[in-house]
Amino acid sequence: MKIYAGRTEVPKFNKHVPTYEELAARAKEQEQHRQPKVQQFAKDKITFSQQGLESAKDMRNYLNENGWNQRIDIKANLEEVNKQLHTKIMDYTSNFLSEMDEVMEQQRAAWGSQVTGDSLESAATLRAKAYQVVYDRIVDEFARSDRDTTYVMDEVTGVRREETVEDRLAELKYAYDLKTTFIASSKKAMAQIEEAFGGKKSSESPLIIEQKTKKAYMQAISDKNLERLRQRVNRFQDYRLDL
Repeated sequence: MKIYAGRTEVPKFNKHVPTYEELAARAKEQEQHRQPKVQQFAKDKITFSQQGLESAKDMRNYLNENGWNQRIDIKANLEEVNKQLHTKIMDYTSNFLSEMDEVMEQQRAAWGSQVTGDSLESAATLRAKAYQVVYDRIVDEFARSDRDTTYVMDEVTGVRREETVEDRLAELKYAYDLKTTFIASSKKAMAQIEEAFGGKKSSESPLIIEQKTKKAYMQAISDKNLERLRQRVNRFQDYRLDL
């Protein structure tokens, strides 16, 4: 299923449970459209005593007053199932990482060789652009009046509550932080390998390389830089992030 704003598509349930009056009207309409019978041999007539009718009425009132109405129970069950389907039940980090990777591929296709360089600035800008696109998708989704309400299990109370835009953005930030920490650690490891086995000593220590890489990626998604990434530019280099 498609991932958008960090969430996969959730099947929608028909929450409307037809009332007795709606079912009766539907049955009457179907009866009117049936072909008339050519021949009818007999008709059965059933009558109920006044006592029986009163008893049935009393039973119906009793069930309605005591909350045993089947129609109400079915509706409540469907609403509960719908809440469960729209409740975050696992870490969605992989969803965000996959979505950002997809956006990065779209950016590479759009800008071509301008984003194929190995420079830290180019790499950080590309990943920050993906972060900004997914960030804005989340904000737009929560701003829609017709969005399906989603839920999370509160970490403190353990009770299901409505998900907020802050909840979703925090998950995105966590996924981005996790990925950029891995990138920075990889840069450090490569510098150590080249120094130990390749005889190539960098002008900066592996630890400094790791720290500078991590700092650049996190600075790339500052509020100021996100605004720059939202602007229309003629060249990828024109984003000119403050790293």
